[in-house]
Amino acid sequence: MRILLVEPPVSPFDVATAAFALPPPHHLERLAGALIRDHDVRILDMRIEDNLQEHVEGFRPHMVGCSCVAANYHLARAVLETAKACDSEIFTVVGGHHPSLVPENCNDPSIDFVVVGEGEITLRELAGACDRREDVAGVKGIGYRRGSGEFVLTPPRELADLDSLPAAARHLTERHRKRNRYYRASWRPTDCVISSRGCPYRCKFCGMWKINHGRYRVRHPQLVADEIESIWEPYVNFIDDNTLDHVPNAYRLAEILRERGIQKTYEFYGRADTVVRHPDLIEKLRGVGMKLLLLGLESCDQEALNGMNKKMSTEANKKAIRICHANDVEIVAYLIVDPAFGRDDFRRLSDYVAENKLTHPVFTILSPFPGTDLYNEVKGTLITDSFKLIDFYHTVMPTKLPLDEFYDEFLGLYRKAYPFRRFLLSALQTRSVLSPKNVLMNLRVRKRMSELRSHHDIVADAPPPRDSDWNRENSEIAEERQLAEPLA
Repeated sequence: MRILLVEPPVSPFDVATAAFALPPPHHLERLAGALIRDHDVRILDMRIEDNLQEHVEGFRPHMVGCSCVAANYHLARAVLETAKACDSEIFTVVGGHHPSLVPENCNDPSIDFVVVGEGEITLRELAGACDRREDVAGVKGIGYRRGSGEFVLTPPRELADLDSLPAAARHLTERHRKRNRYYRASWRPTDCVISSRGCPYRCKFCGMWKINHGRYRVRHPQLVADEIESIWEPYVNFIDDNTLDHVPNAYRLAEILRERGIQKTYEFYGRADTVVRHPDLIEKLRGVGMKLLLLGLESCDQEALNGMNKKMSTEANKKAIRICHANDVEIVAYLIVDPAFGRDDFRRLSDYVAENKLTHPVFTILSPFPGTDLYNEVKGTLITDSFKLIDFYHTVMPTKLPLDEFYDEFLGLYRKAYPFRRFLLSALQTRSVLSPKNVLMNLRVRKRMSELRSHHDIVADAPPPRDSDWNRENSEIAEERQLAEPLA
């Protein structure tokens, strides 16, 4: 079977992708690794190439698959709709964060199958069943329409043993890798690895723990090191939910990297309480190349942390900051802006960043992704039913301040934390920072940030969607409408 895996194009409302960072489509490479033994597989990255029809007509795939989050579900659906228009016999599949949390929302004529949860084993079994023209009812972890039109879900797929999964098929994106098309800010070229999946915590705004059935699994550090050693890119991003939670594994990985003399620059994910309990781990990881540590500090207010079910204290956050600074590790500090913020709240958050010398803050707006506890709590109050704006840079929840003022304050956080003057001063010290690409990146991000408010008007002025369109309401509301409205 010929299978085309597609990374959808960048949404016009997306702030960071292709402006600040463009990581490899590692999730598709891992899926391809599970398929390639039995099938002819290609990857099309539409963030870089805009020639879907050409690929479909030239490759003539039997199956086309996409992965998506809520904000780009409409783009993934459009990709599959185009594939169906080229050849109605193509099997179309969607998976990823959004389909796994609310699979019923992907019940669309352009989508034949929804993969729920991890896709490596599920997609391999599904492709085999489709290739043999067998009944797919025995494939665990999918949603599909029966002949009667009823959308059904098969029993959930058991979580995989991460050590047994095939290697990512990185060679399928080699043409873009050779041209250094994948990057993170000044880190170019960059690659991604995973050392774990899931998280043992239950933050209200997060859906990953639900997708992973509340479990946290790790790969053997020897296998992680083998993978790192096999890639040529000098910069490596760990795209885990929580890299450091299995402390013995993190220690062992640092030891293996040191023993083998593997020299790369890394970004890890962790929690502040892990840093506080194991400061020597930070020292060891810094010694083998960890430059950035992403910490979800989330808030400078204890009550807010409690409300998020973060299971963290503001004091632990401050201690973790001091430990990272002492080890020359730059913190990528994720901080949540609540739509209920007033001006004083914005000022306090900005002061917190300055007082703690956080040079790499990432301010994100509290976003109720469908399927999360937060979404279930606030879905009746959302100011738009458009999934296009459910990301980290738009609010779909009511704001305390007028919407224009809220975005002005939000942009103010970034302007104060990243003044253009500081960017230019850094450029004088580090020549690579003053490259035309990085200057353009800086200006592009600033421009996109200034357009956030206008996106609400664009979405509001869009023509009403078809019943099967991307921004269909959640299944409960859709069912209520079907009951309330007479059949045409």
